[in-house]
Amino acid sequence: MFDRDKKNGQGASEASLIDTDMRITGSVTSVGDIILAGSVEGEIKCRNLYVEDQAVLTGSVEAKETVVSGTVNGEVNAETLRITDTGVFDGVIKTGGIKVENGAHVTAKFRKRRR
Repeated sequence: MFDRDKKNGQGASEASLIDTDMRITGSVTSVGDIILAGSVEGEIKCRNLYVEDQAVLTGSVEAKETVVSGTVNGEVNAETLRITDTGVFDGVIKTGGIKVENGAHVTAKFRKRRR
């Protein structure tokens, strides 16, 4: 699924996968992208985060772009946030731009994003 030998312009692998059978408690940090298909309780810091349909994140996110198709409970600090039609979000949003698709479930407080 992922070619770990491919590199992007910054020298990091294209994406790191937290698979469906993985549950992580603590902090996850990457200079590249993260695809969350499993479960994380804690914080994720990365370039771009993709939360897949069945994935669950309880905690915080700091990323350039975050796409939520699964469930996120906590805080998202991102330049752009997209919550898809299967996404569920409950928490605090700090973003410069947001797109919420029809069918998404969102309960959120919006805060000003610091530059």
